[in-house]
Amino acid sequence: MQKLISFDIEADFGFLKKPDTNEPVYITYNMLHKPALLGILGAIIGLSGFKIVLETSRKKKRRYIPEYYEKLKDLKVGIKPLNDERGNFTKTVVRYNNSVGYANKDGGTLIVDEQTLVKPSYRCFLLLDMDQALHEKLYQYLKNNKAEYLPYLGKNDFSVWWKSFKEDYIVKQFDFSSSFKVSSLVKKSETLTKAIVQAMGRAARNQTEIEFTFFERLPIAYRTDLMQYELADFAFTNATLAQEYRLDNLFQINQNETIHLF
Repeated sequence: MQKLISFDIEADFGFLKKPDTNEPVYITYNMLHKPALLGILGAIIGLSGFKIVLETSRKKKRRYIPEYYEKLKDLKVGIKPLNDERGNFTKTVVRYNNSVGYANKDGGTLIVDEQTLVKPSYRCFLLLDMDQALHEKLYQYLKNNKAEYLPYLGKNDFSVWWKSFKEDYIVKQFDFSSSFKVSSLVKKSETLTKAIVQAMGRAARNQTEIEFTFFERLPIAYRTDLMQYELADFAFTNATLAQEYRLDNLFQINQNETIHLF
């Protein structure tokens, strides 16, 4: 039996490091991404990190995969930013100094600048299969505010907790019979521009609401062969999309909100 639940997570600070930046400042993703959310869920139910060893049948090559990712990677999730400014969260740069000898071969001081999210918060949707023991455990822990390990948002300096657990959703697959808005992150199948223009051409534009679209390329999965993230294009928008714009796993909840799960 499938069951949709949601909960809100918030933290004073967060750091979701971009591993591919060449900037002198370590940069953070703005949006919570799926691998990071799976890490938070894994901590809650007590799953380990990089401890599973796999061996391929041909080369007997060892590969290390986080246990939480291996066991939760097929879980459908949706992410909706809260208290954001048109998809953006406030960021600040924190400077860390390390003057110990083993960190500085030349005897100087190691200086690290790190971009940090300020008061990030997100609503997380999970489509659970209640016939799976691990999903049932996740449901019970989230519902009862229980955790095996303290979860954190990107680094263990930034602990995170959850609230507003909700499970009484009336859920149905969206039928694309009309134009629509998506209140959560959208994993783009194609460009949004045409869909927005088509929708605007069929209905009067709401002048009381400023339309925005926030784009970000985010991790969607973990490449176990390369030990790095697989990236995908995401968008967060309050614009209306034309019914021709098709998304897999688009759900209407409580008859007044549409979310995208991926």
